[in-house]
Amino acid sequence: MDNINELNKNNMSEIKIINKVVEETVETTIDNIEENLVEYMYEYGNYEESDDIFYSVKQEMFKKVVEELYNRINNNK
Repeated sequence: MDNINELNKNNMSEIKIINKVVEETVETTIDNIEENLVEYMYEYGNYEESDDIFYSVKQEMFKKVVEELYNRINNNK
């Protein structure tokens, strides 16, 4: 019985590690997308300040980036 408990404890620990790695990777990826998106908006767009219009366009572009990533990931399976 101790072996089963130890195995279950190890599996839970592995699951927690996997969940943490996935969570951190997703958070970092989202942060990087937003940073790059803002950088490219200023570089290629006609933006001089971060106003309501800028943030509205940024939200739209962010959705498009996520959709494109989703499509590319699913096409590569």
